[in-house]
Order: sequence, then C-alpha cells, then structure tokens
Amino acid sequence: MIISIIIITLNESQNLKPCISASRIASQPDSNGYVPIEIIVSDGGSIDDTIQIAEKYADKVVQTTGGRYKQLNLGASVSSGKVLIFLHADTLLPKDALLQILHKFEDPEVIGGGFTKIWGWNPLIKRSRLVNYLMYFWEGFGNWTVQLIKSFPGDNAIFVRKHVFEDLNGFKPLWICEDFDFSRRLSKLKGKVICINSPVKTSARRFEKFGFLKTLFQWFVIYWLWSAGTSQAMLRRWFSTYHEFTARPVDNTYLWF
Repeated sequence: MIISIIIITLNESQNLKPCISASRIASQPDSNGYVPIEIIVSDGGSIDDTIQIAEKYADKVVQTTGGRYKQLNLGASVSSGKVLIFLHADTLLPKDALLQILHKFEDPEVIGGGFTKIWGWNPLIKRSRLVNYLMYFWEGFGNWTVQLIKSFPGDNAIFVRKHVFEDLNGFKPLWICEDFDFSRRLSKLKGKVICINSPVKTSARRFEKFGFLKTLFQWFVIYWLWSAGTSQAMLRRWFSTYHEFTARPVDNTYLWF
C-alpha cells in the first residue's frame, strides 16, 4: 500500500529538507523492509529556495496560490497512494509513523485520524519557568483533547484513506480552520477516526516569534469564533496577517507574552 505524504509549503527553505528526511526515515522503520511512499510538495507561492529544495528531494512538486486548502487539495489530486498524510513543512513524523498508520488501517472500519504532538523549541530561546510550566500543561491538554474529540489541527499530521478524502470532496475553500472543518466532517462519517499516540514534532516558531500567551490567546479566539459560525470574511478581516508568517531570528528573549 503506497502512502502519499503531502507537504504544504510557503517559504519553507529552512524546514523542508528535515521534513522530507524524517518522512524518508519513517518509510524505513527497520531492517526488515520499507513502507512504499511518495512525497509530494504542494507550494503556495514561495519566493525563497523552497521549490529548488523540493525538486531535489521530493517525488512530485506542484504549485498554486490562494490558500492552504488549494495546496492540500492539489497535492491530493496528483497522489497515487491509497493513504494520504497531510503534513506541514515544519512538522516531523516519528520513525514509526507509517507502520502505526498501516497497522491501524488493518481494521477496515478505520477511515483516518491524526497524531499527538510535541513542540520543538529553538535551543537558543530562553524560557521562564512559567512558560515551561504552561508549555507542559498546553502540550498535555492539547494531546488529551485531540484524543478525546478527534479534531486535529493541521500540524498534527492528518491522515485519511484516499477514497474517504474523495468522498468528502477534500478540504473546503476556507481561508482558515480548513483542518478543523475537515476533521469535523471526517468524524461524522461512518467509521473510526483514531489518534495515534506517537507524537509528531512541530516547530514552536510562532510561540518564539509572537510570545507564548499571545499565540495561545489568538488560537483560542480564532477557533471559538470559527466554531460559533463566524464567516471566513470576518475572520480574514480580523486576522489578516495570520498566514503571513516568517520566523524571526533568535534573540534569546524570555517568552512571557
């Protein structure tokens, strides 16, 4: 069974190669063989070296503009695998990720799911004891939540059987929260949605750039506004710069706010 790993990128020259490398390692979990995969990079208009890196290390490279949902759907449209994994470029799969997925899919009732998550901090960033405590709590709370309600952010490496993805008509044309919307629709189908407790490692760069508490507050506001039915136009107006993200240089600041 081929697994298609779809990596979405936008100016990810620093993160793409490690992401692809971790995916390749996950396809060779032990000396007994390998899991057949294809790595598809779906780019959203990068102006750095992302495309050159993708063309060197990925199996397929596609490009589009106008939103992450387009990147996700375009990547899926050129895939040949029976299983799709949607991966952010700053997220690393654990070594056993693909074996875990194949094992879970031995149950024909399993239709998709996601992983738990840990955060990868830049070692040069200083964190206060308060931030360390809050980070520990947030990580645990987040993983408990996704295991309970099976609603996965995009950086939790959402995976799904391809025919199920097609039945759902992919990701909806949403400016934000396309990942939660997909998870919600997936969970309403007949079948099991699972959470694999073998965490992916995702970058903490948004915390590092904007501060821990500010980032959490923004995420909560966006999620609950979306859950309450706020229109995409209003969300885009209020959080217009959310996707315009570039990691700042490390400055050794304490992350209180």
